[in-house]
Amino acid sequence: PILEKPNVTNPSAGYFGTANNNLIPAGYPHRNAVGWTWADPFRWARVNEVLGSGRKHSIMDMMRLQTDYLSIPARTLVPLLASVPAPAPELERARRLLLDWDYVLDKTSVAAAVYAAWEGHLRSNVRELFVPEDARGLVRISLSRTIDWLIAPPGEFGPDPLAGRDSLLVRSLAEAARELEQRLGPDPDAWQYGQHNYKHALIRHPLSRAVNDATRRRVDVGPLPRGGNGSTVNNSGGGDNQTSGASFRIIVDTKDWDTAVGSNNPGQAGDPDSPHYRDLFELWASDRYFPVFFSRERVEGVAETRSRLVPR
Repeated sequence: PILEKPNVTNPSAGYFGTANNNLIPAGYPHRNAVGWTWADPFRWARVNEVLGSGRKHSIMDMMRLQTDYLSIPARTLVPLLASVPAPAPELERARRLLLDWDYVLDKTSVAAAVYAAWEGHLRSNVRELFVPEDARGLVRISLSRTIDWLIAPPGEFGPDPLAGRDSLLVRSLAEAARELEQRLGPDPDAWQYGQHNYKHALIRHPLSRAVNDATRRRVDVGPLPRGGNGSTVNNSGGGDNQTSGASFRIIVDTKDWDTAVGSNNPGQAGDPDSPHYRDLFELWASDRYFPVFFSRERVEGVAETRSRLVPR
């Protein structure tokens, strides 16, 4: 029965958070009525961390929260490097860069670029350690489980699990540095996270691969640099090119509907020859909003054109 689906009404905290994570209460009787594939809880935890701060929130605060790039996995994993000195100067530089970082996956950040590569190699190396080779094509290990094993390393890390864990941390950092050097060049200052060769957004038209270069440039939108990843509130996905995450967003103050703001992507028209085909893309990629007017007076005050549909 629909009324027996998991639900909450007027929660005492004044808010509730959900971000594709498991919110099914323990002992829920209708287990076959819901899906059991969940996202890691990091985005949900960050939303609750901000909304549960005890302060009131403005529309600007909500804009900041919807576009928040703080990584809880980074805030958990990076401190593990504090007591693990790197064996080479270039690795020590990368280690210090992460330890001095604010854990925000900003598109201009070099530390964010190093962390994203390091996290990827950590996940791969932990998976190789725990999953037999013939099962690796079948088994996916969540980032939450990976972090649990790294915080409290079990015997799979060797006779001295802490030493084995620390060795894996440094090895993964070395692999991350090599990857970034191969992809982005030898100058670490050029390793900023958001760029065409790293984290970006390129929206490919469904017919992109079937048309010539000139048409492809008309129908594809982007690329532009992005920040974040699949674990940040502003979910930009796990790949280098963002192919998932929020496109349309809206924030409404119900006491004054004309103050609503929103974002969308890539534009307001589906015609590649229209000036509105991609006019929202740069705003969206820059995590900026536009006004969403509600009253007739405000809507008509910004109207660019009018279209009349007249029956024949």
